[in-house]
Amino acid sequence: MRTLVKLARYTDWANQVVFGACEEALPQVLQQTAPGTVGSIDDTLKHLVSVEDAYLAMLQGRDPGEALGPRNEYFAHDLAWFAQHSRQLDAAYLALLDGKDEPWLEGPLRVPWFDHPMTRRDGLLQVFTHSAQHRAQVLSELGAHGVKVPDVDYMLLLEVEE
Repeated sequence: MRTLVKLARYTDWANQVVFGACEEALPQVLQQTAPGTVGSIDDTLKHLVSVEDAYLAMLQGRDPGEALGPRNEYFAHDLAWFAQHSRQLDAAYLALLDGKDEPWLEGPLRVPWFDHPMTRRDGLLQVFTHSAQHRAQVLSELGAHGVKVPDVDYMLLLEVEE
């Protein structure tokens, strides 16, 4: 359980570092199609947060579609909203994990877009690694456009938390 809590804390920190780096980019860089991402940097970060949102809902026993609301309204928010919402989600992940035990982690998680069985542990690992994949894509694309790319190595989080 401690490892998952550490991954949740790292996800929160790394997401905020990446959103901060995006503030240094020209708006057109965030909007243009970016090979290797989910459309554009803007689209990729919104996708990253929406997946975190959907998995949190499923882990809480809620329907992800209902939790996110109408797709067009959800994705119409700007990146500042997504950065703030990401902070709220990551706090909710920490709250979710508080007091949970191994049997809870091994319980089933129904993920509507996958046909194979998953545990809650699988869902948590999926959401944290999924976010890491998209953060790497965004940082790569930012660097290609001359934006100073921050280091999001886990060891840096440990230094910050000291």
